[in-house]
Amino acid sequence: MNKHASPTAVLVLVATLSTAPALLTADQGLPRVNAEAVTVSGVSSGGAMAQQLHLAYAELFQGAGIIAGVPFGCAEGKLGLALGPCMGKQEALPIDGYRAALEAAAAAGNAAPLEALQGDRAWVFHGALDAAVGAYATDATAALYEALLGKTQLTYVNDVQAAHHFPTLESGNPCDESAPPWLGACGFDAAGELLSFIYGGLAAPTDAQRTADAGGAMKTVELPGAAAAGMAETAYLFVPEACPPKGCRLHVALHGCAMATGQNGKAFIEDSGYLPWARANGIVVAFPEAVPQPLNPLGCWDWWGYTGANYLQRDGAQMKVIADWVSRLTSS
Repeated sequence: MNKHASPTAVLVLVATLSTAPALLTADQGLPRVNAEAVTVSGVSSGGAMAQQLHLAYAELFQGAGIIAGVPFGCAEGKLGLALGPCMGKQEALPIDGYRAALEAAAAAGNAAPLEALQGDRAWVFHGALDAAVGAYATDATAALYEALLGKTQLTYVNDVQAAHHFPTLESGNPCDESAPPWLGACGFDAAGELLSFIYGGLAAPTDAQRTADAGGAMKTVELPGAAAAGMAETAYLFVPEACPPKGCRLHVALHGCAMATGQNGKAFIEDSGYLPWARANGIVVAFPEAVPQPLNPLGCWDWWGYTGANYLQRDGAQMKVIADWVSRLTSS
């Protein structure tokens, strides 16, 4: 193994691509993936899930990017906490308690040992105009990561005048608006900023690499067990044309509420900004999806327990599907 408040306001983002790629029944035909260069990011509910994955599976992931994401274990399996204090409506969030819960999970084998986080990086973002997830929540996320990783391994950005969405250079609505397609034209490349920090040393995309159809292929992949976990049975996988000598990096990008393919079209995958950086730097990007269900009508990722009491542990339904996929990709 490698080491390295209303439900409609709850969270944000993902989609798919303009052509219909061929379905893969397994992760075949892919370049070699460098198991030492696997990271994850997400926005809102996807930010919470990205943090859960990183902390529970620190032996798989070497870093995380969190946009408008609440701290690990904040909801304690309770929707009331999720829609109240965890959305930034309470100043004194118990950061020491979140760390203690993570330590207990690690001791019980339900999360990776905290030592596995050594050398990892985290990039945390809070839009200064975000009225859905308050600053107290992302402040707590950043504080928890600082406690776990140290100051030099953390970047916290909270001075961009952005509403609740995924900030981009020029795609989406005005930066101060929070509305479909849940991208904000902020003159701020969140995808590039987070990837550059958690990986380090990336090359900026050329103008050609920023075009939607240049340099790479989008595939669809079947995910075993996804339907039972409240996820789409197929996920999207971007494969760049070329990889570094040690193999392609791998990044998992997670949408937020109301932003899966069937809900929000293709904006997140096409226009969020991940793909140009993937083309320029040999990064395979995985886009799994959560889907609407009776207990999850907006198609959010599970950060409060709708898939079961073990939702943020290693054997949590969605956590395991994604971690198993990452393990297959890194061993292929």
